[in-house]
Amino acid sequence: MEKLQGELFWKNKRDYPGVNIIQFMPYFPPHKWGLETVWQEIWINWKKNNLGNFINVITSFNQELDLEQNEKIIYKNEIIWYKKDDIIHLVIPSFEIINNFPMYKFWDKKTKLIFKYLKGNIVRETRVITHTRFFLTSLFWWIFARKNKIKWIHIEHWSDYVKLSSKLKTNLSIIYDKIFGKWIFKKADNVLAISEACKIFINNEFVKREVNVFYRGIEISDNIKITENLKQKFNNKIIIWYIGRLYKWKNVESLIKSFYLLDTEIKEKIQVVIVWDWEDFLRLKKLDIDNNIYFTWWKDFSDALSYQKQFDIHIHPSSPGWWLATTLLQAMYFGCFIVATPNEWAKEVIVNDFNGILLENDNILEIKNGIEKSILNIDNKEKFSKNNFEIIEKKFKRENNILNLYNFIK
Repeated sequence: MEKLQGELFWKNKRDYPGVNIIQFMPYFPPHKWGLETVWQEIWINWKKNNLGNFINVITSFNQELDLEQNEKIIYKNEIIWYKKDDIIHLVIPSFEIINNFPMYKFWDKKTKLIFKYLKGNIVRETRVITHTRFFLTSLFWWIFARKNKIKWIHIEHWSDYVKLSSKLKTNLSIIYDKIFGKWIFKKADNVLAISEACKIFINNEFVKREVNVFYRGIEISDNIKITENLKQKFNNKIIIWYIGRLYKWKNVESLIKSFYLLDTEIKEKIQVVIVWDWEDFLRLKKLDIDNNIYFTWWKDFSDALSYQKQFDIHIHPSSPGWWLATTLLQAMYFGCFIVATPNEWAKEVIVNDFNGILLENDNILEIKNGIEKSILNIDNKEKFSKNNFEIIEKKFKRENNILNLYNFIK
């Protein structure tokens, strides 16, 4: 379906009581990276709670099908956005300078039209939201906000400098951070952090200023269909698992190496399952020298939840970096026995021997000891599960947290 028009759907709603959001994102579903789920949750729950109107400005990666199948707008003979689930998605032609580092094609006619289109439709009570300091898109939309005299809200997701397999890329990213990251934290009208870890990192490494913490929260359906019965598959072994991107700072390597240090008797009682994919997948597979670990490879969110619901022990092996892991919160919700390093700010939610085992660090021997202790104390799973569920209900209800976000930026 096509519409020949040029107004955003809030153009004539100047007296709308909520806050209108223009959210700028470097990637967007069906692109598979992880941050997309955060952005998706914000706009869905913003609209669900009638907090105001919402549009997403996104890069063009993997957007061909949605542009083809959904209601779209033709503006000056160019298709510049599509509408899906009652949300407008403006699609800017883009390319990647290096892997996972997008840039707009500023020379493209469609890009210029989108900037013009946005500028012509700014209304009262509009906010610009950007995510994560790494992306140049955050810096560009500071310029947009200033030129149009609207407030710029930056939401930060990371709690450390990036650590990649390549030392050169890691060092370059730190240099980038010291210049552009610091600029973003200084110039944004409001900076929000996705966890206390992010807040401390911003204040210690970049700038001393007020930073409010906005927890994502979780919302999980009660009707999760089991797609693969792991208990049957592995003869009722204790299932120890990891779910998440296979990046260096996730420290899955140490989990695998710790497994191979366990006594044979313990190994025979357990099955390690690793769910997901990313740049370290093949390297990690090679570390599993006896093919004892079950790698599911990529799974979408609903399938990943169907696996997670079956796990007995959740291992959170992370090194410093990123936010408070949502997979950890999900494991708490499902009643898994938690074994966690303090990193990615697991120490915000895990108290040793109250609702899990909180390790001292992320080294191999510490993770090995944590696995052994969890096996010996598996009878505490029910007690820990009850405590974890109470924490989730009190602090991580998504409906409550989206209202917190509204109050931070209104």
